[in-house]
Amino acid sequence: MSHRKSKISRRTMLRGMLGGASVAMALPALDLFLNENGTAYADGSAFPKRFGVFFWGNGVLPWNWVPGVSDPIAGTVTPMTGSLVGPDAIPLSEQLASLDDLRAKLTIVSGFDVKTGGRFPHNSASCGMLTGSPILAQGEREIWEHPTLDQIVAQAIGDTRFRSLETSAAPGDWSVSYSGANARNPSESNPYALYQRLFVEGFRLPGEGAADPRVALQRSVLDAVMEHSLDLRRRLGVNDQRRLDDHFTHVRELERRLARLELDPPSFDACRRPDAPPMDVPNDARNRPLIAERNAMMADLLALALACDQTRVFHHVLGKSVGDVVYPVDDVEVREDGYDVFKGHHDLTHNEARDEGRPIMWRVNEITKYIVRCFGDFVRRLDAVQEGDGTLLDHMVVLGTTDSSNPRLHSLEDFPILLAGGADGRVVMGEHIRSDGDNTSRVGLALLQAVGVPVGEFGFGDGLATSPAGGILR
Repeated sequence: MSHRKSKISRRTMLRGMLGGASVAMALPALDLFLNENGTAYADGSAFPKRFGVFFWGNGVLPWNWVPGVSDPIAGTVTPMTGSLVGPDAIPLSEQLASLDDLRAKLTIVSGFDVKTGGRFPHNSASCGMLTGSPILAQGEREIWEHPTLDQIVAQAIGDTRFRSLETSAAPGDWSVSYSGANARNPSESNPYALYQRLFVEGFRLPGEGAADPRVALQRSVLDAVMEHSLDLRRRLGVNDQRRLDDHFTHVRELERRLARLELDPPSFDACRRPDAPPMDVPNDARNRPLIAERNAMMADLLALALACDQTRVFHHVLGKSVGDVVYPVDDVEVREDGYDVFKGHHDLTHNEARDEGRPIMWRVNEITKYIVRCFGDFVRRLDAVQEGDGTLLDHMVVLGTTDSSNPRLHSLEDFPILLAGGADGRVVMGEHIRSDGDNTSRVGLALLQAVGVPVGEFGFGDGLATSPAGGILR
């Protein structure tokens, strides 16, 4: 038996034919690839570290974000620091309350300031947070001069089929990922297009032509590799058979869900549905983009891409900076001239009027809570993928951040930072780490070192950090 198993490598690909073309699928981490403790591969190599950015536009409300005693009327908060877990755990803030079940794998970082200036509202803050440098102005153009954190990591550990993946939940290309001077990496917002790239087109052998994308709606990649998978399955132990079956089930469910949305999308106006299915996820009955659903689909696809080691780095944007995405949050309509009007997110952050008997910017607060729920759902999907004696999330760290603190003021102080995952034990989890105006670049440096990037500094000029933020690294 051991002789037969030894012929199966963790680089083994399941192969078959689909529409006349050869296709292949990577395997999940099976027990036979692992050491006796399930903490690394049997050949001595550990599970790879991964890094991800989860970004959203238009900030938060600091008094409802930072754990502590909040005064929404005055717009202030008295921070409370300490452990997020255990009998003496501190309470989460109103905006972070939906992350309660993730306490043990979450780190809240607050009190850090972006030090690179705010010449360009929103963009200056995100550039400072993600590159440690200011935006350069060339006439009317804004130039991001240096690579973002995700691309620094990708350059160091991205020796995979895709060095990094950039995605958006809101329709459109909203990436704030830069490889270098003004070299922005566009994001994919169509879940089915990403699926094709990851699990259909990307697995074709060199020199083969692209298949008609409609074929993938009718034929399953899993069917094409099933004969090989059955042969492989007979040579696996019980646990690995179950893990392989779970892997196939997850992929098949993704494929069917995406195809179902394309073939018969939910429509608020069935009479105007086109003959051919759309290539995007349609809006809801009130013409609002289904951000949470799109976000979940992207999370599932990215989780599989990471689990199959197709990439180790991702950059995911929920909604763009200075963006007027109308998030599908009910009961936040604005009454104008006798009509209920949906206002875009950015518009509300600057123009939401005070309603008698309501806290300041209560609509923005409800939208921020929706955004945090999307972050939590994204992270849970990463945590649901088992790897050895841990999960995919345990072997990575996800940075959640935005483009301002108080969006009405475009403030750079007390910048919102969430960390999820432990990067194989390098990142502290289950804590609220508070600073008193320290440089956000020190957080960036800590994250780079956590995932194995050999650097001793991060940032430039006023954003330069030469030591990691205290309390984040073990």
